[in-house]
Amino acid sequence: MDRFDHLLFLKNLPMFLGVPLPIIKRLLKNGRVIDIGSARPCRSFLHSQSVYFVLKGEVYFADKRLPEESRIIAEWEKGDVFPIDQKGEPFLSPFISVKTAADTAVLEIPFTIFKKMMTYNHQLQMNFLKLLQQNLYFSYQLFLRYLRSAPEDAD
Repeated sequence: MDRFDHLLFLKNLPMFLGVPLPIIKRLLKNGRVIDIGSARPCRSFLHSQSVYFVLKGEVYFADKRLPEESRIIAEWEKGDVFPIDQKGEPFLSPFISVKTAADTAVLEIPFTIFKKMMTYNHQLQMNFLKLLQQNLYFSYQLFLRYLRSAPEDAD
């Protein structure tokens, strides 16, 4: 996929329904496409304070403390969006591992840029909240941390 294909793909995601194309272009321009092969350690591609869009493949969070048949605690497939919070206990836990399908690509967008773009478009804010609510395991803490206004966040 090239940048144009990524732009068309993103424009058709529920996350961007009703969002003007210039905002999507800006996010893509400031993002980084990460291709993950089976030989690469999965956890190393995740960074705190970023929003990830699965362009192809799948990403899983597994809890090693749970029985084998119920270890997957979060799953994201092509078209899904997930944020990583530096304060998120589930991600920081040594019991949580990140797994991907053999051929996976994600778009990483720093949350500071994503948050700035949300200030320009109310629909993007609403779409982001809806997608967070689809994953109840993380949504409450993420909602509190990401959308709370703080004086140091003012740009």
